[in-house]
Amino acid sequence: MATRGLATLVVVVAVAVIGAEALSPPKQNYCKNRKPSECCRDGRDDDCTVPIRDTFCYCDDFCIDHDERKGVDDDCCPDFRETRSTLSPSRVPRCNKLCASLPPPAVCIHEGKALQNGTYTFNCNKCTCLGGRMDCEDDQCLVDRDLIREVNHVRIGWTATNYSTFWGKKAKEGIAQRTGTLLSNDRTRAMLPILLHPDPRQIPRDFDARLKGEWRGLISGVRDQGWCGASWIFSTLDVAQDRQMILSRGAPVSLAPQQLLSCALKTGDCRGGYVDHAWMYLRKLGVVEESCYPYVSGAYGGVPPCQRSPRFSACKVFKMEPAYRIANKEEDIQWEIMTNGPVQALMTVHRHLFTYGSGVYSCPKTDTRSTQETGMHSVRILGWGEETFGYPPKKYWLVANSWGTEWGENGLFRIQRGNDASCGIEDFVLAVRGRRDHWAKKTSQFEFQRR
Repeated sequence: MATRGLATLVVVVAVAVIGAEALSPPKQNYCKNRKPSECCRDGRDDDCTVPIRDTFCYCDDFCIDHDERKGVDDDCCPDFRETRSTLSPSRVPRCNKLCASLPPPAVCIHEGKALQNGTYTFNCNKCTCLGGRMDCEDDQCLVDRDLIREVNHVRIGWTATNYSTFWGKKAKEGIAQRTGTLLSNDRTRAMLPILLHPDPRQIPRDFDARLKGEWRGLISGVRDQGWCGASWIFSTLDVAQDRQMILSRGAPVSLAPQQLLSCALKTGDCRGGYVDHAWMYLRKLGVVEESCYPYVSGAYGGVPPCQRSPRFSACKVFKMEPAYRIANKEEDIQWEIMTNGPVQALMTVHRHLFTYGSGVYSCPKTDTRSTQETGMHSVRILGWGEETFGYPPKKYWLVANSWGTEWGENGLFRIQRGNDASCGIEDFVLAVRGRRDHWAKKTSQFEFQRR
């Protein structure tokens, strides 16, 4: 019984000691690791701190002055007395009465760093530190490191990267200004597709319109819409250029998106527009070349008014036939592309696409964040293929975006085809016939006036 009682007493004492050590400051060198010259001598300064647990402690003259008055401040490092005793009397700093009377300034801790009062920006959100309290915006950012790590960790067939162009933008801001296609009305969406009757045996496993022999040099490159929701314009004009060049075998042209933005008032602007309206404008009035009407809205931040200059009388106006719809079947879309040229397609954009670097993109069903920002986008499908790495092989569409050549695979991306991972890119596909006659003509005194 005595032995058991003694054992119990030892356990109790041990627990008490452990509890006391848990409550006491950690036995670690704080001030001792600092040189005397590093200690603050002109009053309390937040730069003279040492990390301790999840906050910071001071090794400054304010602590020494408190020690002399037997008043130890809670935010002084546990070893400051010991450190002070190692200093020669001539090197012991003193704090004036004003410093001793002021409370230590509060700091905010953010990602392990002490921040003084002020305003800070972390990615797309602004934060304010005031009196030790950090208040931050909580908007979803267009890209962030967690999203990039998540995509690359899962290894879903494509790799994500960080583009400085998109960093610091809010998701709702980036999606609105980098997409910009509005859903057409019910009548347009109910447009019946033409009947193509493709022969599957003649459809190759992979195809790129840029590489087809007689089309080489005629397919448009990738442009950049900038921070203007104008994909409805760029995809329309690029498909029109491709189709007409294939038909006429003429010198490549670059049609002016700025004309549609500034002059087609009822069609749309940088807040988005309708592709069917853009096709109608191109058929009725036509569009001049970009060299005649340069694009400025991507950097301008707004849409300048429609220009009315006599120099436009020397510009050529390019018109097209009415647009038509292709059935949402793989074979029909493939047959149309390989026969007549690239097509226009609408798709849903999640913020994941802004991080796309390479590989076969797959559209996420849901966003991993609490909110999900999406936008409607229009792009140009140039061809298709199969990614043979892994099993089973991944079938994809080869798509030209309008975010510049620094993004993706030189401005292009590959996206899965034939399933739910294609972001709806096969649901509404449009094409157009070129015009053999009157493709280009001189304009009258500003024929493309605002409509």
